[in-house]
Amino acid sequence: MDVFLMADRDFEKEVIDYLMERYPIRSHWFKPGYKQITKDWTLNDDFRLVPEDAEDMLLDVFTHFNIDYSDMDTRNYIEYEYPFWQKKPEIEIKPLTVAMIIESAKAGRWLYD
Repeated sequence: MDVFLMADRDFEKEVIDYLMERYPIRSHWFKPGYKQITKDWTLNDDFRLVPEDAEDMLLDVFTHFNIDYSDMDTRNYIEYEYPFWQKKPEIEIKPLTVAMIIESAKAGRWLYD
């Protein structure tokens, strides 16, 4: 019976609704109203969070949707700041989209990297 319930879930709607509720982005800084989050939104370009807030957001979303993220390396998706005396690793930042979160929620684990 649980298998049928999982198949009936609209993960796209659930994830987007959750992000709209918890992480809304204003349309204009001085006017009311929010942008509609879509599955094409990326963590770096559309949410524009500092690294610590991006990590907190991912942890919150992964915990809420019970996504196993133990294999995820956030350095692939979040550009961290390093002290000037520390060499910055040569890692190309990949886009992390809402669609990737949706697909991972369906699978129950992080599917990428």
